[in-house]
Amino acid sequence: MDKTRYIIGIDPDVEKSGFAVLDTQTRTFTHIEPLSISNLFLGFFNHSDEKGFIRESVVILEDSDSPTNWHLHNKMSPRVAAAIGHAAGMCHATQRHIQEIAEAFGFNVILHHPLKKIWMGHDGKITQKEISQFIPDLPKKMNQECRDACLLAWSYANFPVHMPASFYTTENLKKVGLEGFKYLTAREGEFLLKAGLKKH
Repeated sequence: MDKTRYIIGIDPDVEKSGFAVLDTQTRTFTHIEPLSISNLFLGFFNHSDEKGFIRESVVILEDSDSPTNWHLHNKMSPRVAAAIGHAAGMCHATQRHIQEIAEAFGFNVILHHPLKKIWMGHDGKITQKEISQFIPDLPKKMNQECRDACLLAWSYANFPVHMPASFYTTENLKKVGLEGFKYLTAREGEFLLKAGLKKH
């Protein structure tokens, strides 16, 4: 990690995966974009052409095959469970392709377990309002895959994730839910979100 300047966070998706390049020296993202498999190939190619970029980089790829990423429960019908399994299998295949492409260019790839889903978005995913609270200078609009890719890179860099106490209005707390709110640690007027990230 000491020699890693660039962290490429990737959230694999069947259609377009989130691709985010974090410069750890400036704590800014130099590239954020949803990319298809073919465009991911070009993304790796374009960055590999930069002097020393591969040597100073690591690719953090969400492990779609992790048991923590399964969303099945006993009340699901066989048809629904089969559809979810099919989608999960397609996503895992995409992950494998991305890993093979990155490694072919010489990038070091690390599979990262999915981060805990305690945010206000659908299925506990992080929203644009939330991620903008602790990562500055992000685009005003990003899709979910790009937000997740940024969060993966930010998490691996071990950068702080602080939310101002004023962010949690009554309406926000309703969305997070009591259990999610209990997961937040109160400290000197701030709430530190521990969504699978390292504590600061």
